[in-house]
Amino acid sequence: MTPDPKTIGVKPSETYMEPAEENSVPAAAAASDSAKRARGLAGLIYGFLGKNGKAKEEISVADQPPELLDLLLEGPDALIVVHTERGEIVEVSKKFCEWSGRSREELLDVPILQLFPESERKIVRTLYEDAGAGGVHVVEVTPATPGQTPRLIEFTARRSDSGGGEFALLVGRDVGERALSERYLRVERDRLHMFIRAMRDGLVLLNVGGDIVYVNPTMETYFESYELPVICHRWLKEFSKEDHTDLQGLTSAYGGKTLKLDSNDGRMFLVTRSFLFETGKPSQVMLMCKDITEQAMMEKQNHYLELELIRESKLAEFGMLVAGIAHNLNGPLTGILGLCDVMKIRGTATAEIEQMRKQATVMRDLIANLLHKSRNEQEVEPRELDIREVIDTELRFLEGNLFFKHQITRNLLIADDLPTIYGLYLDLSQVVGNLVRNAIDAMYNAPKRQLTVKAYVQERYLVLQVADTGCGISPEIKSRIFEPFFTTKPKQHEAEEGAPTGTGLGLSSSRSILARYGASIDVESEEGHGTTFTVKFPIGRKPDLPPRQGPI
Repeated sequence: MTPDPKTIGVKPSETYMEPAEENSVPAAAAASDSAKRARGLAGLIYGFLGKNGKAKEEISVADQPPELLDLLLEGPDALIVVHTERGEIVEVSKKFCEWSGRSREELLDVPILQLFPESERKIVRTLYEDAGAGGVHVVEVTPATPGQTPRLIEFTARRSDSGGGEFALLVGRDVGERALSERYLRVERDRLHMFIRAMRDGLVLLNVGGDIVYVNPTMETYFESYELPVICHRWLKEFSKEDHTDLQGLTSAYGGKTLKLDSNDGRMFLVTRSFLFETGKPSQVMLMCKDITEQAMMEKQNHYLELELIRESKLAEFGMLVAGIAHNLNGPLTGILGLCDVMKIRGTATAEIEQMRKQATVMRDLIANLLHKSRNEQEVEPRELDIREVIDTELRFLEGNLFFKHQITRNLLIADDLPTIYGLYLDLSQVVGNLVRNAIDAMYNAPKRQLTVKAYVQERYLVLQVADTGCGISPEIKSRIFEPFFTTKPKQHEAEEGAPTGTGLGLSSSRSILARYGASIDVESEEGHGTTFTVKFPIGRKPDLPPRQGPI
């Protein structure tokens, strides 16, 4: 039995009826419009049923429940039936009424473009004019009710198969939450990308085959593009040695691991290897590296400094022991000298006794100089110091160095009536001692060995000069000689027996000491001809020096 098209998809109240006799013209027009609308909706529903796998001619009466249109109009999706030429709303679902903040009566026969902002109208016009062309459009719907939040609706459209395609059905779904989630993920992705690009550590991603997938800008500053594959391969090999696994370490424990690894140019990096997973399995290897070259150098220097401090501490203990021994030797030495004097008075002294007396006198002077230096260096209060006394004491003390005593010629040019310097004896002795010892070391392999020490007044400065005829200093090294820990001499444990050694602290500590006195230090050098250090103390300046802490 073929259904009457006048009754398909039409609500019971809108079922086609013969017009009554009275008011026949308006009633007939209303019935005609209702029937036309019903036929259009029925055609659209047929089209969707056919689209879902049934040919239109296969649709039977059983496929056309009378509640079908009501179910669609009251379902969870928004449905809008639009006249394709006039753009007016023919039918609308309850859900779209809710989203737009308007009743069904307010929406019927209203141009649909009026419901959307100006920026969205072009998309909406495309929806109903090109319905059935395919594609999905997301449109913002602004509710008429104040206070309600606009919604993002994803629309698809289809043209009716009946009535010459006179109607278009727009089906909308609220994608606001999904859009917000996508926006959030997009913002977080951009933020993560910005963070990775701004990282001060290098980062590189490799696939399971060891090929580089991504490199951040910091890593690009560490290595050239042609170096990276080689470096990454070598680092991964080091990790595999630790794990006893394959090259990428993909069969090892999933936890990250950190190693200190070097590059081909001597730099040191702290490298962390970790994994990125897909479906529970590692799919990429991530290497993060931090340049710790300076840190490693500082650790090495701190280690050397610690050893040097231990050595200085032991030397200080040894110095105190020597000072005690020297003091105890003074008694027997005084007795020997007294006995020599008695024998000389009695006329029984021989040439041998006189020679013994001279040697005992030299020993007495050495002990006196050692005790004098030890006492002065124990001073904790600043005082007026004679630069001549400091120079003489340091040079006599350095005579314990046999190379200095027997193989270096000394030339002392100390002016008379030099002004004093207010300060600590230990500070000045350390400056003079460091400069003289550096001069001695510079002449270790020099053919001519002459040390010149000058002290004189120039304008308003007391000038101290220490010059040698040693190997000289190159311009490259000259610019760094005052840096802490910089030295061209080997460390004590690396040097040959008898060769000079250094820690790189002598000149840097001397400059720090002189800065407290307002003094300057300059260097002039020529490779192969020697070096001259010049120190200028401002005359009459009394620096504010805190008392030195005495021995505990």
